[in-house]
Amino acid sequence: MKAAGGAAANAFVRRNVAAIVVYALVCGLALSWLGIQVMIPMLTTPVPISLSIPTDLANINALVNLFFQALITFLILFAVAHNGLDLVKKASTGEVNSYQQGPRVRRFDLNQRVQHMLLFLTTLVLALTGFAQMYYNSWGFYVAEALGGQDLLIGIHLATAVVLGGLVAYHFAFYGVQYVVRRAMGDPVPLSIMFSKKDATDLFQSLKYMVGRGDPPAYGKYDYAQKFDYWGIYWGMIILGVPGVFLWAYGYDFLNGLPFVFHTDEAVLAVLFLMVFHFYQTHFNPRYFPMNKVFWTGEVSEKDMKKEHPLEFERIKAAEGRGRE
Repeated sequence: MKAAGGAAANAFVRRNVAAIVVYALVCGLALSWLGIQVMIPMLTTPVPISLSIPTDLANINALVNLFFQALITFLILFAVAHNGLDLVKKASTGEVNSYQQGPRVRRFDLNQRVQHMLLFLTTLVLALTGFAQMYYNSWGFYVAEALGGQDLLIGIHLATAVVLGGLVAYHFAFYGVQYVVRRAMGDPVPLSIMFSKKDATDLFQSLKYMVGRGDPPAYGKYDYAQKFDYWGIYWGMIILGVPGVFLWAYGYDFLNGLPFVFHTDEAVLAVLFLMVFHFYQTHFNPRYFPMNKVFWTGEVSEKDMKKEHPLEFERIKAAEGRGRE
């Protein structure tokens, strides 16, 4: 028994160390990119400051770019600090994923899992082909040549953007119609993914817990990080997609390049955010490292559900109890 316990403890330590090393490498890469491509230009590029509303498109471009640089810097540094505290807390308290243990709870259905996989694949292709265009004079040239040339690279980017746009339209149409129909039938469907006042209190309570003060908050179906992740992704698609349509239709010089500024700055924010926030929350933290299988199976153990989303677990059990009556 002691030998088995020692082996399990050693495996746990190795996984914690691996999670810390992997996330440190990801953060190092992201922060290097942030510093070189965002913070240094933000701090060294003169920006026209005026109390009047700017009308010159060049000035508007500069102000929009400055806004994105400040937003990217704040969000990425906050994400690194937040997740760093969470990583240390989880690693030090011995939180271990128990996916294979005991009964399981359905977390995501097949429809949701297919959407997520398509979202992952299209985002990956768009990031690769988009940044290859931005950095065409360096590494992007080799990506373009590997894919058959710059024209084909652009074609792949546009075709994938159309697929992603269709996916986003389907997502909101499906769940919007489902919500309206169920409400019309008298089913009080909770909008679990919407922000509430509780999310703000949960954030502060979670930060206090990470530094050793108090207990962790009790979450419903989605916690504040998952909601922020979800809405950040779909809001980002609007900021990317609408200017992207203008770029496709009118070219890079349309409105003196303003759509290009929106499109490229939001692309940098989206990829950095995925690197330091989404991947940590879903895969790189010690509870799931090296991968959370829920995106593939749609299931979590009751033990994990009760620990991570106790309010949702109670709701599910109460609904099951009413169904047996």
